[in-house]
Amino acid sequence: MNFAGNFVHIGDIDVAALKQKVLDLPEQQWQGDAFRQQRYEVHRDTQTIHLVFDPDFRHTHPTRLPALQMFEQELRPTLEMTANHFDDSPKGWALFDDHGMGYFVRANLVRLQAGGEITEHTDNNFSLVHSHRVHLPIITNEEVGFTVGDETVNMKEGGLLEINNRRLHSVTNSGATDRVHLILDYVIPGEKCCCGEKLHPQTACNPQACEETDHLKIECVCFQAL
Repeated sequence: MNFAGNFVHIGDIDVAALKQKVLDLPEQQWQGDAFRQQRYEVHRDTQTIHLVFDPDFRHTHPTRLPALQMFEQELRPTLEMTANHFDDSPKGWALFDDHGMGYFVRANLVRLQAGGEITEHTDNNFSLVHSHRVHLPIITNEEVGFTVGDETVNMKEGGLLEINNRRLHSVTNSGATDRVHLILDYVIPGEKCCCGEKLHPQTACNPQACEETDHLKIECVCFQAL
């Protein structure tokens, strides 16, 4: 989702229990699904454990996968804080009566290997453009740099942040240890992207109406980087 800025700090989470559970995972758990790194060249240095995910990147009726149950207790504070942040916002309340509560359309654990990188890219397709991309660092180090637009930050463990995934963004892990983030995509039902508000104000966002901007045939510059 595009907004006026690169990062929004949502809150801070005690990730000690979640971190320990991730550290205890057998290596084969990380190697079990290569969809993300095989489909997207920019993610070649990552491994992913899908918790809520559909390969077709649908925007409704997401699939909860068995791995979610392994982490459900440890994830609860993060999920509650994220949902409250968006549902209790002015936009969330304004849309609630007609569209209902928000929901997580995707949730994944993503490991970026030591010395690896996620090269510069934007997130494109209808669902990625119309959901809020939230990162929770679970395991990291001082040599990880997360860049969005013209701003680079070293995200700290437990810091819950939304990123502007419509701007160019990239990650470098120059440290000696792997980096693990929980990545969440949250949907406020009925919410329009900024381009939808300008290009088709009388029509709800849908894959047909938003195709040009989703795939950046028309550049999304509603909130330009400074």
